[in-house]
Amino acid sequence: MGFIRWRGRCAQLLATIYVDGRSKQVTLAKLSDFYVPDTTKREVEEKYPDIKVDWTKIARSLARGPSDAMKVRTPDVHLDMAEVENCLRMWASEADKADSNSLYIAAGVLTRWRAKFYQEAELPQKRNTN
Repeated sequence: MGFIRWRGRCAQLLATIYVDGRSKQVTLAKLSDFYVPDTTKREVEEKYPDIKVDWTKIARSLARGPSDAMKVRTPDVHLDMAEVENCLRMWASEADKADSNSLYIAAGVLTRWRAKFYQEAELPQKRNTN
């Protein structure tokens, strides 16, 4: 099952696999945005067909952000928004052109709202003074 791990302000999509009876973590994708693009989902599904990824759960986890980088906790409504964005993008990929554009625009609006909150609530980055 895929899961998110934060490295500073960068997210990684990981999974635990077992090789010769031993567990090993595999990086499925590096996530650099506020949502997982359809192309990344397809690449992960093609490259790792035996690993189950719950994209709705991943969207919610990604929306939560790194807990140590925020002044305040991410509101639960942002997790719901990420789930709705995920659905809007999925529906857009199946809709006719006119409806598809509207659905992608709506998903983009929700993403921008979440990004704005994150940027305003983000703690200043610690600078390495070595």
